[in-house]
Amino acid sequence: MPKLMEQIKHTVDATIPDKEELTHGLHPKIDYILLVLRNVFVAAAAILFVLSFLIHFAQNGLKAAAYFGGGIAYIFECLAVTDCFQTKVPHTEMFMVYCFGPLYLLMGFSYIFLH
Repeated sequence: MPKLMEQIKHTVDATIPDKEELTHGLHPKIDYILLVLRNVFVAAAAILFVLSFLIHFAQNGLKAAAYFGGGIAYIFECLAVTDCFQTKVPHTEMFMVYCFGPLYLLMGFSYIFLH
């Protein structure tokens, strides 16, 4: 069991960004917080999706929560990349964020209202 805990700790450490990498932005502390929050919501979405396969009676609720978590993660990604909308980023770089963020939120609503 200690080996598993060590592996989990290593995985968590790998997902947390280095503060030195974020010194190029206008707000390095806020960028760090946004990226950590993004990673937390991505991890939560992944866990909820896996749980939705295992827990059948709450499948739609778990998928809805996972999609909302993914959508929120994209919102944090957009805020981090644009320095809280203070830096103009080309649409070619933001295309995935602009498309998948709202799409994840719409899919979350579809699991609530249509299933």
